[in-house]
Amino acid sequence: MTHVIMKPDLPNNNLAGLFWAFLGVGLFGFIYITGRLSGGDISAGQLIWFRYVGALITIVLWIMIFPSERRKVRSRQVPVHGLRAIAGGGGGMAAIYAASHMSVTSATAIGLLDGLFVIIFGVVLLGERFSARQWAAAALCLLGAAVVVFTSGAATVQIKDMLPASVALLGAILVATESILIKKLARSEASISVLFYVSLFGTILFSIPAVASWKPLDPVATGLLLLLGPIALAGQLCNIFAFRQSDAALIGPIRYTWIIWGALFGWLFFGEVPLAVSWGGMLFIFCGGCYLAFSRNR
Repeated sequence: MTHVIMKPDLPNNNLAGLFWAFLGVGLFGFIYITGRLSGGDISAGQLIWFRYVGALITIVLWIMIFPSERRKVRSRQVPVHGLRAIAGGGGGMAAIYAASHMSVTSATAIGLLDGLFVIIFGVVLLGERFSARQWAAAALCLLGAAVVVFTSGAATVQIKDMLPASVALLGAILVATESILIKKLARSEASISVLFYVSLFGTILFSIPAVASWKPLDPVATGLLLLLGPIALAGQLCNIFAFRQSDAALIGPIRYTWIIWGALFGWLFFGEVPLAVSWGGMLFIFCGGCYLAFSRNR
């Protein structure tokens, strides 16, 4: 972190915006696989709570080291920060529930719709313009994501999966809603304000599921989990930069690149090698993302 990240306004540039969005997806993608890295011994609620607590501790330390940053925490949009935390936290819990009660790949396929909802919300709620070619590029990203997900085994959703599937769909809507709120806050609030309030509200909100599924940890494990906070802060900063540089409708499709990051993490940490057809799907995502990156630079 440096002082320059606290400036509330940056010039619009799609290429820079999509780069930050891509990097943010990778950072959060790493956080999402920590449950598997831990061997499944730590609950999702506890992991997420440690993420928010670690982030809050980091921000408080930052303010203590640089007292001049304290005034930037003040906000006239505290309710919006609260809504963002609820939307993001609710979306995360919905995704966890869905993945726990139906095929993980099926839940993922539904969760990918959040990118589409971001585009729709950006156009309808924020009045952003999206050309026919950009819609086509976004559709290519979605097609690539679908190729990767469905070739991994998520072909159908069964009747018994209707409830978790509905929850997964709600989660996608909530995550997209959070993105729109980040867009609103990123244009008017200092970065440290955006990060502080979501960490504070997240710590409070997720304390309940964390306590309900709490597992005692040794000091080393506790320290490692708290490090998720700074990683999440870096990911959130990337998202803030992205939404300052580009429209939400352009950022939405880049969320599908988490599949590319997932393939990389799967290869690095778990020895998983994607199928040849999966590489084709990733190529679709890359091509669609490249067009969006170079379109309508301002």
